[in-house]
Amino acid sequence: MQRIMTESLIVCDVAVVGAGPAGYAAALTTAAGGLKTVLIDKGGAGGTCLNRGCVPAKTWLAAAQIVKTLEWGKKIGLSPAVPDYALLKAHQRDVVQLVQKGLVGVFKKKGVELLRGSATFISPAEIALDTGATVRFKKAVVATGTRPVEIFGAAERFYTSDTVFDLDKLPSSAAIVGAGAIGLELTVFFARMGCAVTLFEALPDILPAADGEIRQLLRRELKKLGVDIHTGVKIAEAKSEAGGCRIALDDGKTFAAEMLLAAAGRKPATDALGLDKAGVRLNIRGFIETDATMGTSREGIYAAGDVAGRSLLAYTAHHEGVAAARNILGHGAHVDHRFVPYIVFGDPESAWVGHTEEQLKQSGTHYKAGRYHVRALARAQASGEIAGLVKVLVGEDKSILGVHMAAPHATEIIHAAAVAMAAGVKADALCDLPFGHPTFSEAISLAAADALGISIY
Repeated sequence: MQRIMTESLIVCDVAVVGAGPAGYAAALTTAAGGLKTVLIDKGGAGGTCLNRGCVPAKTWLAAAQIVKTLEWGKKIGLSPAVPDYALLKAHQRDVVQLVQKGLVGVFKKKGVELLRGSATFISPAEIALDTGATVRFKKAVVATGTRPVEIFGAAERFYTSDTVFDLDKLPSSAAIVGAGAIGLELTVFFARMGCAVTLFEALPDILPAADGEIRQLLRRELKKLGVDIHTGVKIAEAKSEAGGCRIALDDGKTFAAEMLLAAAGRKPATDALGLDKAGVRLNIRGFIETDATMGTSREGIYAAGDVAGRSLLAYTAHHEGVAAARNILGHGAHVDHRFVPYIVFGDPESAWVGHTEEQLKQSGTHYKAGRYHVRALARAQASGEIAGLVKVLVGEDKSILGVHMAAPHATEIIHAAAVAMAAGVKADALCDLPFGHPTFSEAISLAAADALGISIY
């Protein structure tokens, strides 16, 4: 059920603010537990992930993968198609609407009432909506997420990761600022669509959180796509001009592009929530302070997802939302972020869980690194996707300290490594497990065997 409220008082057990992955997971869990739950959001169900982030981006990247496959297909007698952006955009819209419709249906089935409107806390037990309604609650979950940092302000031909999906046509050239996960994914899309891409990053390398060898491989593959990469640079000025935009670096170099995409960070959406009236404390960066139960400084009010600032990932947000709800229900739940896999839908895809080599060296931890190159896999040669590396880091007691990969389907394969690490599976046991052949996932056991000096292939 969904309604836009006018002046009225709504009394409920649980009020959830924000209908993204954290919010809807929390709302569905408390409703399933028998609590009267309202879910408040000024936009559509699904939050940034569904409407302006993960899902639209993956529809774009699915198209980019098809283009890549067709280009390879020329070698075996297949003809590539010319991208039709209008059809792609229609597909993107249809996917979002279909998933959103499904979510609203689940809310109705499970008894979650969806209220449209902007929410502001007016006390530790009440929320005012801009529609005139007031929601009185016993417990609450704040899951309002984040929004892009507009580092260059608003101007024609300037886009953020939220607004880029509103493009009416593909640009001939694009300047992308920020080489984190969002920036890399959109770089791959535009490059695959035939757009000339210039990528800028203030830090010394792309994808700073990734393992060094993985970064090096991804950088090499981006260059093969024709991406002009500039790392360790600072943009002094960005201007929107007739027919495009101009970017000036602090060293005097200038670049021209048809559009500018700022993908250099996100900030918490907390400034208009009135959290001070609720007694909810923020940290110095504006994120809500939470403990391992996702509880805030005000008893009975929880925060989950990006707004809590622990891990800006949709699937972590969902996990945190469920944990917050379970604590409201009295079941007890703590969130452990140690084995959360990080995934990037680049080309090739990259993913990792656990420590990087750089972190282990800095901490003085003794380890061995095992590697297996994707090109050595029969599946890779058969499918024409040979770029990639899988690396397993093993401790002195044969424990798995980290798994890092850049490979086809890495965003799917990494979960096997995450489950193994969370379960305490040792590297030698991983080698003993028979992996399917020919597959990409068998590279995990082969890399583990390399770390242990075992020959199994």
